[in-house]
Amino acid sequence: MKQRKELVDFVIIGGGAAGLWALRGLKDKSVIVIEGNDRLGAKLLATGGGKCNFTNRFLAPEHFISSNPHFIKSFLHKLTTEDVLDFVERHGIPYAERDNGKLFTLSGAASILEALLEEGKGERHHFELNCMVQNLEKVAAPDENSCTGLKGAADAVFCVQTSRGDFLARKVIVASGGLSYPKLGATNIAAKIARKFGMRVLPMVPALAGLRYPDEVAAGFAGLAGIAVTAEIALGKRIFRDQLLFTHRGFSGPLALNTSLFVNGATEITVNFLPDCDVAALIQASRSGKKSLAGILSEHLPKAVVRVLLAGREYNLAQMKKSEVEEVAAAFNRQKMVISQVDGYDRAEVTRGGVSVDEIFPKTMESRKCPGLYFIGEALDVTGMLGGYNLHWAWASAQTLVEGLE
Repeated sequence: MKQRKELVDFVIIGGGAAGLWALRGLKDKSVIVIEGNDRLGAKLLATGGGKCNFTNRFLAPEHFISSNPHFIKSFLHKLTTEDVLDFVERHGIPYAERDNGKLFTLSGAASILEALLEEGKGERHHFELNCMVQNLEKVAAPDENSCTGLKGAADAVFCVQTSRGDFLARKVIVASGGLSYPKLGATNIAAKIARKFGMRVLPMVPALAGLRYPDEVAAGFAGLAGIAVTAEIALGKRIFRDQLLFTHRGFSGPLALNTSLFVNGATEITVNFLPDCDVAALIQASRSGKKSLAGILSEHLPKAVVRVLLAGREYNLAQMKKSEVEEVAAAFNRQKMVISQVDGYDRAEVTRGGVSVDEIFPKTMESRKCPGLYFIGEALDVTGMLGGYNLHWAWASAQTLVEGLE
């Protein structure tokens, strides 16, 4: 006689931020959480350098991008910053607010994970670690001789096929994330499942990633590795301002990472290395002084950066031609370059693209094509800017699912 299998209410694919937040709302359900790593919340533990930027004071739709920009609006009302803070404060987790409204724990990401697990405890909850999902099928409900938990079962159930065997569930929540952090077990299983059930998946690319230098500036900028400046980057009508870090192969830091969200193929950007200083006006005001041009500019930027931006050119301040003033001003205030490549998934914070939100009922997170199948978090085509927005999206999408089940 074949071994009897248990039919559970839910299988959650992914034991990360979104999956564990959803688990909190399923206490009275039988749930199996399937996680490919040997521990839960591996990516959560790595966020913010382990300090966990868990949300932001300034939640607004413009901090997120999606093929459907209207989709995100309702979620900001489902779960607010104050709601997340209530969760954090309930567990006595100390936190601090930093620049641009970023909220970080003072006790580390592990404290958030512990709080999630504490609130997610359920007598009928079970975790399968080191377990890789290989496929998902919708199958006819088995007979009573081969399966327990059949009371009230639908005509069809889900069969989650894994490296540890098959699991049967009435409903499946896909919370497996995107393709970033491959060393932490990232896979494309969400896209695979979505396509299997006829759902559209938008192209996925690394996001919140460093910007590789164009060839024409690579040699000079590479020598500035480790230096950070406050700068602005403009892409069309968008202007971002934050810290820009020079590395051996490209721009990094918050400014570069946020810019990467809007890089699609070869994309022209304009970099202002001195956003608080009109270099042309500074030159005009300094013509009668005794300092050199490099010396004056070095009062506003590190000397090494000034040297690279001047590209070895020397100018006599008192005798600079209009065209020379314009040349220097352009190099410092509006240097144009074309970014054709960003860092890969091994260095990207998140994935842009994914399962189309148009395939999801926004009030329940359920698939429009397959009843009982849900998608939350990074698996979907919603990407936040740097600053706690992506974790908030994970929490909010999971909260929406839970409320939709009530």
